[in-house]
Amino acid sequence: EELVVIGADTIVSFEGKILGKPESHEKASAMLHMLNGKTHQVFTGVTLILIRDGSMKKRTFCECTDVIFDQASDEEIEAYCMSGEPMDKAGSYGAQGFGSVFVDSIEGNYFNVIGLPAPVLYEMLLKAGAIREDRS
Repeated sequence: EELVVIGADTIVSFEGKILGKPESHEKASAMLHMLNGKTHQVFTGVTLILIRDGSMKKRTFCECTDVIFDQASDEEIEAYCMSGEPMDKAGSYGAQGFGSVFVDSIEGNYFNVIGLPAPVLYEMLLKAGAIREDRS
């Protein structure tokens, strides 16, 4: 019998300050103005638990990716906030949605920015023996 549990959460950090999900339209706008034209970091922490034959393996890692925002106008930020998309996103944007228009470039793992660093997780699953690599 085998069980694999994966837990992950993503935060945005700018100049050492953690930016969670905005509590209001105004806070979303303020966060986006703060990030506008600048570089920030996205961190995703992941824990993998593998239970097999009564024994448990636990592995934890954190992935960091730099995201560089382009310069957006006040009108563009306001229109994005009005869409409602920022309200359930750390840092008030989703790089996989309409928020992608603010992203000039990404240095690191793109999948980390959208919430789960899949290539790193895959390697961890391989190392833990949760999946088998078949390259034949």
